[in-house]
Amino acid sequence: MRERALREFEAVFEQASIPVLDIQEVTLRKVSVVVKGIALDASVLKLGDYFRERHGATVVTHWVDGFPEAVDDARHRGMEVLEQSFASTAELVGQVSIAKSQLVVVGEHEEVAQRVVDFDDLVVGMKPPVLVLRKEIDRAEDVFNRILHSLTGRFRQTQNFAYSFSMVPTGGRVMLLHMIDENELADVREVLEGEGSIDDVERATLLERLAHVGERYLKGVVASQRGKQYDVAYRLGVGDVLTSVRDELSRGDYGLVIVGCHHEGHSHVEAADYQLMHEVSEVPVLAL
Repeated sequence: MRERALREFEAVFEQASIPVLDIQEVTLRKVSVVVKGIALDASVLKLGDYFRERHGATVVTHWVDGFPEAVDDARHRGMEVLEQSFASTAELVGQVSIAKSQLVVVGEHEEVAQRVVDFDDLVVGMKPPVLVLRKEIDRAEDVFNRILHSLTGRFRQTQNFAYSFSMVPTGGRVMLLHMIDENELADVREVLEGEGSIDDVERATLLERLAHVGERYLKGVVASQRGKQYDVAYRLGVGDVLTSVRDELSRGDYGLVIVGCHHEGHSHVEAADYQLMHEVSEVPVLAL
């Protein structure tokens, strides 16, 4: 009974976490940048330049109604500027959809941005991932040299890895941080107990099995990137995701944090990812 319960628990996690290891990179052909007439616009446009120069992307500029001066810099940089401004999050989502952009870059300043753009609605409503800045950047290339990608136990779409591996430059580094949430583990155990699928399995045994599957998964992802001109590493642990990400940020010179899951053209942001999306301000955050 005990072994059967462990196998059932492992199967639940395996089904949700084992990826297809043929990970294809994303070709960024079109990127949308959002200017609002705030100080962060300059950093947003720097990133637009970067995507155009490194990835060969067409950069489309969306601008807030009432701030036509915010687009002058974009025009001088040779970016495509939409004739029509936007006055709401819904209008911006519609413009990006029509533009068929694969990534949206936006600056988020609480005192100004919330008047026009609701960041939560933007992430949920957008099909492409959203890269948000809450602090000015000096050099756009520094954002992508060291990437911290925070994973969850139900991570399953290879497209999510594709953004990390497509953005990191030659000589850069991607750290895959996979934290096992003990509260989530307890929830799964409780469900299995309720269904009669598990009886007397100790927490330590469950964690051991879960960590074994998770490590095999991460090793497979790292192995899929062998021979690339950048480094990929992973760290697997048990604990609070927000605390673990903050600890890792304090240890490494990271320029970008990636959170969330992109599935069937839509963003899926869990509670821990939501916190990271709002509370990490020292580096840009890419919400998939």
